[in-house]
Amino acid sequence: MEKKLSDLKKNEIAIIKKVEGDSHLKRRLFELGMLVGEEVQILSISPLKNSFIISLKGYCFAVRRDVAKKILVV
Repeated sequence: MEKKLSDLKKNEIAIIKKVEGDSHLKRRLFELGMLVGEEVQILSISPLKNSFIISLKGYCFAVRRDVAKKILVV
């Protein structure tokens, strides 16, 4: 079942299926390693649920909710 990265709960793991958005956003996420087929895990969610700390390829970084909504996972 396909869903958005922003729909995942803490410690949930998923595989990136598609990245939506304009070419600038897609390029930036590509540079961070967000490629189709990569495994991503939600490590933490901010109290207001407006940002997420994720683990991808052994790196941890923050993603805003509006960006996480553009990343489809399975």
